[in-house]
Amino acid sequence: MAQFNEETLKKQIKSGEFSRVYILYGNEGYLKQHYANTICSKTVSKDFEDFNLKKLDGKETSLNEIYDCVSSFPMMSDYTCTLIKDFPLTDYIGEKGKVDKEFESIITDVPETSVLVFWMDTVEVDEKSSKWSKVLKMIDGVGACAKIDKRTRSALEKLIISSAAKKDCALSRENANYMINLVGEDMSTLQNELHKVCSYVGSGEITRTDIDKTVIVSVEAKIFQLSRMIVRGEADNAFENLSNLFKLREEPVIILSVLSKAFVDMYRVKAIKEKGVSYSKLSEDFPSAYKGRSFVLDNAANDASKYTVTQLKNALNLLSDADRRLKSTNEDAKIVLEELILRLLRI
Repeated sequence: MAQFNEETLKKQIKSGEFSRVYILYGNEGYLKQHYANTICSKTVSKDFEDFNLKKLDGKETSLNEIYDCVSSFPMMSDYTCTLIKDFPLTDYIGEKGKVDKEFESIITDVPETSVLVFWMDTVEVDEKSSKWSKVLKMIDGVGACAKIDKRTRSALEKLIISSAAKKDCALSRENANYMINLVGEDMSTLQNELHKVCSYVGSGEITRTDIDKTVIVSVEAKIFQLSRMIVRGEADNAFENLSNLFKLREEPVIILSVLSKAFVDMYRVKAIKEKGVSYSKLSEDFPSAYKGRSFVLDNAANDASKYTVTQLKNALNLLSDADRRLKSTNEDAKIVLEELILRLLRI
């Protein structure tokens, strides 16, 4: 059975033809939990959950306990379902790839009347490592390896527009984009903030004012606003924004990191454009940073128009120096960042 993406998993759940074993992994926490719970609810009737559904903490679960769960016969149902969060699967793979026999037996011999789900919530699955590769190959042979990664910006916009409609509220594409800019791209946070906006509006059109009154702006968005203030030369606003970030006790290193990213994006866009190449190619060169996030490059291109390549190189040098001072000296972090902003405003 081939490895699953989100669409394949959705289709299988809809068809009701479940695999015996699943591993849900990837970088989208909200969706991993959603599909883990969906598999449970679709395989086991709510009326018989006490008999047929087991939810376990992988850090406290033994192989014997897993065996007992998957071996139990379903009561008044087609399946039993065992959901295990963050089970240390690679602990049963030896240094030379030798698989623990008891572990292998449990994974490969799950009865057709049982569904076993490994939900990797906080555990990161490294597909390139030999141990994880062995685990994924084993599960792939008897079930489904479903990699659930973050959705593209466009998909997130469609999601919250659809979610708003289900709550009798209308959210335009422009305001969906605006809300994501403020809140960030974490789906769980987006859904929570959208629920607040819809509760505030009640029904009907969601305006930008409604969003401003109800959502909590993410730290990254606040720091991005700081970078835009610097680009526009808004000194007073920039220093006020920095002061507010310190009042909120945001880590200086995090502030500098996000600020640096904004200028790195601008430099990359400016440099590639000067070579006569479309900046969209950066999505191919740096997929982890820009794939499915063209809006980042569009914003960077707009801001980079205010600078020359030399000016942006100077900005990166200033940011690098501030990073050194924060990490290797005892200087006051607020003063370091204030001096940095002043110098960035002057380049």
